[in-house]
Amino acid sequence: MPNTEAAKRQWLNEFQTNLPHFAQTLNLDPTEVQEIDAELTTAIQNIDSVYTKNVELDSTVETRNEHREIFFPILSEFIRRAKTSRNYTKSLGELMSIEVAVSVRQPKSTADSSKLTVKINAFVQKVEFKFKRPTGHHVKIFSRRADETEFKLLEAISGTVYKDIRTNLNQSAAERREYYFVLVKNDVESDRTFTHAVAVLN
Repeated sequence: MPNTEAAKRQWLNEFQTNLPHFAQTLNLDPTEVQEIDAELTTAIQNIDSVYTKNVELDSTVETRNEHREIFFPILSEFIRRAKTSRNYTKSLGELMSIEVAVSVRQPKSTADSSKLTVKINAFVQKVEFKFKRPTGHHVKIFSRRADETEFKLLEAISGTVYKDIRTNLNQSAAERREYYFVLVKNDVESDRTFTHAVAVLN
C-alpha cells in the first residue's frame, strides 16, 4: 500500500478502474465485486474530503492570523484606556484576566502529614476552601478585603471545608480578598500558609 494519501488515491482509483476486467478474468463473485467497488468509491471520497477540509483549514488559519495581527493591537489599546477609568480596580482587572493575580506559593504536596494544604474555589458571592490537615489539628482562617489594612481572624474550624459567603463591602461589583491559614494543635501553631489572593464577584 502506498505511503502518502495522494499515492493511495491514485492506487485505489486505478484498482477500481481495472476491477471489472480483473473480476471477469478471474470469474469472481459479482456481488462481492460490487461491494468492493462501492467501498473503493467511499475510500477515495474520504481521501478527497480530508484534502478539501485541510485546504479549508489552512485558509481559516491564515484568516485567523491576519485578523489577530490587526485586532490584537486594537484590543490592547482598548484595555489600556479602560484601565485609566476612575472606576477601574485591580479586582475587576483580575476578573477580566487583564491583571496578573498575586503570585501565591502553595505548600508543597508531600507525604509530610504535619503540613496544611488548601484548595480555593471562587464563585459569585462565595469563596470555598477545602483543607487537608493532620488529624487532631484545626485551622484558623485569617482574612482582609478591599481597603482593609489588617488581617482578622475569620473562623477557626476543625472540619475540612469552609465557605466565606460575606457580601462585598459597599456592594462592590468585584472585591479583592486575601487569606492565609494557620494550622494549630493545643493552641500551638505548627504550620502557616502564604497569602492567597482571590477576586470575588458580587
